[in-house]
Amino acid sequence: MIPSIDLALLFFIVLLAVATIVVKDLLIATMLLSAYSFLMAMVWVEMHSVDVGFTEAAVGAGASTAFLIAALSRTVRREKDVRDKARDKAAGRKKMLPGMALIFIIILGALFMYVADDIPAFGDPYSSPNRHVKLFSLDADGLENGLNQGIVPDRLLGELSARGFRGDELPVEIKAVGHSKWDGIVVPEENHYYPKEQKYYFIKKEGERIDVYRYAPIVRYIEEGRHETEVPNMVTYILADYRGYDTLGEETVIFTACISVILLLRRRSRL
Repeated sequence: MIPSIDLALLFFIVLLAVATIVVKDLLIATMLLSAYSFLMAMVWVEMHSVDVGFTEAAVGAGASTAFLIAALSRTVRREKDVRDKARDKAAGRKKMLPGMALIFIIILGALFMYVADDIPAFGDPYSSPNRHVKLFSLDADGLENGLNQGIVPDRLLGELSARGFRGDELPVEIKAVGHSKWDGIVVPEENHYYPKEQKYYFIKKEGERIDVYRYAPIVRYIEEGRHETEVPNMVTYILADYRGYDTLGEETVIFTACISVILLLRRRSRL
């Protein structure tokens, strides 16, 4: 990532977001929101999330802008002045809401700053989401020799079972992958989508302890995805195969929103 570009994009995104909220002309607000989506698409591309980038550009800066402008053609462009005394009194009672919102934003921002230290570095291939998540540690006494011989220790099986792992998620074989490092191999049930052995656990010795990790799904996507799906593009086979139901759900939401807008715009009377 290029820091100067990141800072420039962040500055203009915040500026457009504030302007979109403050401006009274709804057409100008729509165009500012479109520019906001376009800059967000640039941010996603700059972060190497090209699939999210072109979705943001097509849906956020493209389709959403067209629908909002179409909706404005059936309603007023500017906010009307409200002179009703009852509404003025109600608005007066709500003057405290912006202050409460500001306090909430400050607390939320402080919380984000507090957890920022635990966020892995961007693009770190060994971060937990990209590699493995630690489950627990065991005393190494009596375990290392068995692991080197490919034997699954009973203590390891017992600890995994106690943590709720099912029988088809327990390792049946241990493979050495380096000095004091092993993979725990799992063989899924016959009715599983991918009924073959797969590395499920990563085990390594640290001092006098044996640390047990669970491999992240992305490891399987990278190592087995092309062979299992026969699709050369990684983004495509993750979205269309491994995350197919999730992608179908997203498309259903977009389709429903589009149909709803079209039905509203079909009304002859002004909204």
